[in-house]
Amino acid sequence: MNVEVRATGLRAMRDRHHLTQRELARRLGVTQNYIPALEAGTRNPGPKLRQSLMQLFQCDFEDLFVVVMVNPLTKREQVLRPERTSEAS
Repeated sequence: MNVEVRATGLRAMRDRHHLTQRELARRLGVTQNYIPALEAGTRNPGPKLRQSLMQLFQCDFEDLFVVVMVNPLTKREQVLRPERTSEAS
């Protein structure tokens, strides 16, 4: 099994912050073509880019990304949902 991180919440977060794909690419230091590929799930963000996105949007991992297990033989995918922990008082 391969584990991939997909930026499923990126477009909504970008729209919420009124950023174009071009502006987001400029702020992140990536090519303009990379942003739609991330939003479509054809490219997966690396650890540094994930951190940059969370800092830029001031959000948690779960707000932008899902973790997916992919069987390389069948291409079957299973989304792994991280459990949100609530802080005890």
